[in-house]
This record gives sequence, C-alpha cells and structure tokens, in this order.
Amino acid sequence: MPGDVRVPAKVKIGSVELAPATVLAPMAGITDTVFRRFIRQMDGCGLLMTEFTSADGVVRKKDKKAKRFLHFYEDEHPISSQLFGSNPDSLAEAARMVEGYGFDLVDLNLDVRRRRW
Repeated sequence: MPGDVRVPAKVKIGSVELAPATVLAPMAGITDTVFRRFIRQMDGCGLLMTEFTSADGVVRKKDKKAKRFLHFYEDEHPISSQLFGSNPDSLAEAARMVEGYGFDLVDLNLDVRRRRW
C-alpha cells in the first residue's frame, strides 16, 4: 500500500542496539524521566533522549537544572543525553562527563551561529 511505512525491528548505533528502531526526540521541558518512562512502557521506544542540556551547565557542575535533566533510572536504557553549546571545549568536556554518568549514547547539538568552528 502506498505510504505504508514500517519501523525496522532493530538498528545499531555503534555497539548500542535499538529495538524497535525508534527514537524519542529530545524536547525541552517535556522529556523528563517521568515522560521517558511513560513512553517506554507505552510503546517500547528503542532509544530515549534527555531534554536539551547545556554543556556549560554540565561542566560547571553547580547547575541544578542540568543535574535534573541528566537524571535517569536503570530501566531507561538505552538512553542518550542531548548536549547543546557553542564552545567546543565545553562540549567535549561535558560529553566525557556524561559518558561517565552511564549514558549509552551522547548527542551533540552544536550552535554554530555563535562561534566559528
């Protein structure tokens, strides 16, 4: 049937297998842990994403909002953090930190309007 789109049973990103091959989009103010867990239980989403999180906030370590955005439970795996920023050094440091928190993947959202790369 034309327009009939089927989601693959699984897909791999590096060593992380997503089954089904679906990703919950990172949405500011929406994809908190309660929403993510609800979605996982409702439709078995393959990959959960955190809210957009400031790389600078993660690096500062005092940013309570960043800590809240990066909180997750073991039943949320596989899960990816979504970091944004315009400073390559902050993004790299934040990505290393987040990887150490136990995320399966790290997604970088680069703001190229503010900085020349």
